[in-house]
Amino acid sequence: MNEKKRNPNSKAAPNSAESLFEYFKEDFWPRHGTKVIIILFLLVIGVFAISQKLKSSAVEEEAMAEELGRGLDYIYIGKGDSALAVFENLIQNRTLRGLPLAKAALLAGNLHLQNSNLDSAEALYKQAIHNASGIEMLASAAQHGLAVVAMERQNYPEAISLLNGFVNKYGKRTGDLAKRYAKTEPVDKVPTVPDALWKLTLCYLETGDIEKTRQTAEKLLKIYGDSPKAADASKLLATLVEK
Repeated sequence: MNEKKRNPNSKAAPNSAESLFEYFKEDFWPRHGTKVIIILFLLVIGVFAISQKLKSSAVEEEAMAEELGRGLDYIYIGKGDSALAVFENLIQNRTLRGLPLAKAALLAGNLHLQNSNLDSAEALYKQAIHNASGIEMLASAAQHGLAVVAMERQNYPEAISLLNGFVNKYGKRTGDLAKRYAKTEPVDKVPTVPDALWKLTLCYLETGDIEKTRQTAEKLLKIYGDSPKAADASKLLATLVEK
């Protein structure tokens, strides 16, 4: 067998602790020292760049969270215009993405809806859904907002489609009281399903579909009898009986 050729100037690796230093000094370092220095330098630069990037990202996220909090403070004290300015300034920030962007878009959409700026509200709700990253509380709130926009436009077929999709996706309760008392009844993914059912009832009423109106109100009473919307459904059913 052919043996691998060795550098005639290269010494054999030490096989004892006593000769390790001499091997490193006289053989390894003269041949590989420059490479080692370059590799170590690149590693240091890489670690420094990564740490700086992480630090910068953390500072940006903290600043964005503070801005969202400032906007919420404005909402709390009734300064909707100031809150909207904060949220829209955040949305225009090109580095904002993901959940922070979804939150800002949802909050701005709600404010535009309150001001009857339906086109702006619709665009922002869609932006919130796109960036919600599967967080159902955010996505569902924006989907609910889109349905309200359709209702405000009196586009009841679209609102019915959106609300039915909402209820089917997020509503998991069955109305089985025995399972509810035994705590084995499925739980809704979000708490706004009763409100969506009530809006769906009103949409059917607006289209003149009395049968669907009755069925949806009865479903609301059966499954969400403990909801504040159940009282509204009960009153509506009483008026339908009178008719």
